[in-house]
Amino acid sequence: MAKMRNQLLMTFAVSALTMNAQTTLPLSGENAVGGSFKGLSGKFDIGITLGTTGFGVDFAVPVVNQLRLRTGFSFEPRFEVPMTFTIQVGDDPATSERKFNRMSTMLESLTGNHVVNYAMIKGNATMWNWSLLADFYPLKNNKHWRVTGGVYIGPSVVAEAVNKTESMPSLMGVDIYNNMYNKLHGVSRKDLPGIKLIDFGEGYEGVFTDPELLLKLQKRLDNAGRMGIHLGTYTHDVVDENGQVIHQKGDEYVMEPNNEHMVTAEMTVNSVKPYLGFGYDGRLVKNNDHLHVSVDAGVMFWGGKPSLKTHDGTDLINDVEGIKGKIGRYVDFMSKLSVFPVLNVRFSYAL
Repeated sequence: MAKMRNQLLMTFAVSALTMNAQTTLPLSGENAVGGSFKGLSGKFDIGITLGTTGFGVDFAVPVVNQLRLRTGFSFEPRFEVPMTFTIQVGDDPATSERKFNRMSTMLESLTGNHVVNYAMIKGNATMWNWSLLADFYPLKNNKHWRVTGGVYIGPSVVAEAVNKTESMPSLMGVDIYNNMYNKLHGVSRKDLPGIKLIDFGEGYEGVFTDPELLLKLQKRLDNAGRMGIHLGTYTHDVVDENGQVIHQKGDEYVMEPNNEHMVTAEMTVNSVKPYLGFGYDGRLVKNNDHLHVSVDAGVMFWGGKPSLKTHDGTDLINDVEGIKGKIGRYVDFMSKLSVFPVLNVRFSYAL
């Protein structure tokens, strides 16, 4: 549906521009669009844009004396924002590091890799958009100032965060630890002989099934607690597919790696984003009606607060509060972006 909508908008824009190119409009004088922009009327204007929407290429053409259409493509260059998640053992951060150090030797022997109590994350902007904008010049005696309205259309995911490759051994260690914890936690002593921490298949049933060793390991894991990334507390009750409450308001949110030993998050907004702003056009070089520079300032409406969902479906902006450190500051900042500020500079050439 989104692809069909983009194609319809582009077809409309190209049709309007093609029809207008065949229309005879004033090329100079007071009736020319932009006043001092002699030679723009009835001709394509190709430009590049730089600003908060990223780098873009567009083209424009006047439709009537005071109206111009623009359409183009822009994208945010990919740049890395480093962040770090602390891997916590148990519910008490004061004892977590000591507990982790006690478990790290066991985890390193199981994974064959060095395991640390943190995960490095990299955040990247992924926003790109097609745009269809209308520039209206309301002042008859001043053809430089304009009001602009239109729409930006692109993917709903505008930013993402994923752990760095070098953190995967530690995240795999968290998965292995929690798997052992899940198998042993709450199991009675009489049922311990039936537990297989590692199943090597037929003929190896006796490996890791000594009840005394399993009991010792069970006590050690229970004393330490589960491993995970403690981020904050839930702002409301969380229910499962059957409507059962699985997390109550005020419970701590603990993020654990997914099945691929990774932690990820995606920031999403509406794919269709209306735009409203104003701008100023002028010559780039004195007495040259081909080279121009303009400035756009306005807002792109995202349709309310964005969401920032982790791989387990938790929205860090709308479901969790009290996130500390650099990550918390990023989340607080993004939660305030119900609109996206647009400030672009456009350099253009009239054909």
